[in-house]
This record gives sequence, C-alpha cells and structure tokens, in this order.
Amino acid sequence: MERTIAINSEEQYQEFLRGLPKYRGLLGYFTTYTIRGTVHTKELHDFERALNLKNRRKRITYLYDRVCDIIDQYNAEQGITCHYSAEGICEDPKHQTRKNGCCCHCYLQRPDGCPTRNLSCKFYFCDHLAKKYHALTMEDIDLLKLFTWSEREIIKNNVFVTRKTYINLLCLGSYLLFCIYSVVKFYRIKNVF
Repeated sequence: MERTIAINSEEQYQEFLRGLPKYRGLLGYFTTYTIRGTVHTKELHDFERALNLKNRRKRITYLYDRVCDIIDQYNAEQGITCHYSAEGICEDPKHQTRKNGCCCHCYLQRPDGCPTRNLSCKFYFCDHLAKKYHALTMEDIDLLKLFTWSEREIIKNNVFVTRKTYINLLCLGSYLLFCIYSVVKFYRIKNVF
C-alpha cells in the first residue's frame, strides 16, 4: 500500500509529528510513504527515508547515524567544540586537574581522542560550554520522535559505549535491560573510585 503525505504549513508539520506513532506502527509496516511539502523539507526527506526502512535494525541505525550527522553539522557551523591544550587539559578551570576533561572516565578514550560516535555524548555539554554556546538538545531534533519512549530514555543516558553496543541496546529497546547494563558499565569506568 502506498500513501502520500502533503505537509505545506507549520500546523500540518506539527500534526504529522504528533501522528508519528501510527506511521511507524503495525499498519506503517505495510505502507510505503511519500512525503512532500514546502516546510522542513530536509526533515521530511529524513522522515520519508526512515519510515520506508521496514527492518527495525536498519531504521534504528539510519536514525542514529543521521542524528549524529545533524549534531556534527550544527556544531561545526556554530564552532561548538571542547577546547583542550596540547597536553589534553580542558580550558575550564574546574576540569584542569584531569586529562580529556569530562571524558576522563571513559574506558574507550584513546590518546588521539574518541574512537566511536556516541549519540548521548554528543548531547552532553558541561556548564562551561553551555554558557558559551547554544547546543542542540533532544527536543530540537524532530527525527528523534521516531524512537519510542524507552529508546529516547536510552539515548539520554547512554554515554561511554561504542556505536555497535549503543545500536544493540536501542534494538533491544528495553529500558530495564539498559539499566542493568548501566550498572555493569559503571564498574568498568576508569578512575571512578
């Protein structure tokens, strides 16, 4: 079954966002969407592509990578970045006692930086950066509304993991399993005790 959705005003766009659960639901699995509109055209293209990915893992992977790209592009355009000295010391006086600033506890950290793309880490900004820049929040990215409540809760709190583990946790979609995993992960964090 094919369905065309026309979105030509901000009100229609907001109505579309409220109706996302029905588009990604069981009936949406058997529907091919064509989304056309004159507002939010980039977002509409992303929604169309995501809704037409019927394999759950492929959809989650696409959404994860696309949201990471959106954040990276926005941060590059706004010049938002953590500033470290050549020795890896943060410019914020509160964090100058440790190397790599907020990431000092992450067991993934390498001498040349972070080896993975972590969506939760991309949403995190310390007080020092929050005063200097307006960073994107989860509410600013409409594409995240294609995730379920439990998947969005995982996105809020899932720092210090690889992309592969992150996507596996999102595919499980269980907030309870994520909490159990988080307790285990806590004991792997270096320099915590």
